[in-house]
Amino acid sequence: MLKEGLFLLVLFLTNIVQGITGFAGTVLAMPPSILLEGIDVAKPILNIMGLLVAVWIVIISYKSLNVKEFLKIMIIMFLGLVLGNYIYSVLPVPMLLKFYAIFIIGIALKGLLVKTEKDLPEFFLVMIVFVAGIIHGMFVSGGPLLIIYAAKKFKEKTEFRATVSCVWLILNSYLGYSHYAIGLFTPETVTKLMWGIPPVIIGAIIGNILHKKMSQKLFLLITYILLIISGVTLLF
Repeated sequence: MLKEGLFLLVLFLTNIVQGITGFAGTVLAMPPSILLEGIDVAKPILNIMGLLVAVWIVIISYKSLNVKEFLKIMIIMFLGLVLGNYIYSVLPVPMLLKFYAIFIIGIALKGLLVKTEKDLPEFFLVMIVFVAGIIHGMFVSGGPLLIIYAAKKFKEKTEFRATVSCVWLILNSYLGYSHYAIGLFTPETVTKLMWGIPPVIIGAIIGNILHKKMSQKLFLLITYILLIISGVTLLF
């Protein structure tokens, strides 16, 4: 029971983050969820939870959607996602988890230490989105890489949150079908998914309230610190 309770607490706390930022919840939830439930349970549950929060954010903030950027990001990320799914199916999971941990720590350190964004060529920005798709296909965690892209393309945090949430709506729907097709939705996993929905909804509502009131800079600082802790736990 303790393990299940901790898992529900992880879902609640990380979806507060998801409600605020629109991107960081799953990458924060994945490392502790893998440790508590295993990756074949964590992936389908966190994907569906991310999908539910994305649907809600799109409904309440669709007027802020940047359609042009949505279509661009979705197409590029989908291509990367297909490749990421394939890589996950052919390479050893322990090796991929080490890579994932290093990736998480690297993204967090960049957020903490690099205070000025350099001008990047369009091709490089496109490749960042493509790699975000690969990471999303492997670990449902492509959001942090999009921050690099978003810094250049979005001037307003609500526009970014609405647009990226619309991307998650499409990509996570595809991943959900993919997870179902390979048999990840076992009766035990579905039961845990059902138990997880209430804390996710409550967390997302709290996150949306904080999104309007809390300094984005402060919250990203806390998020990056938590990402480092999460990444380190996967390494050892």
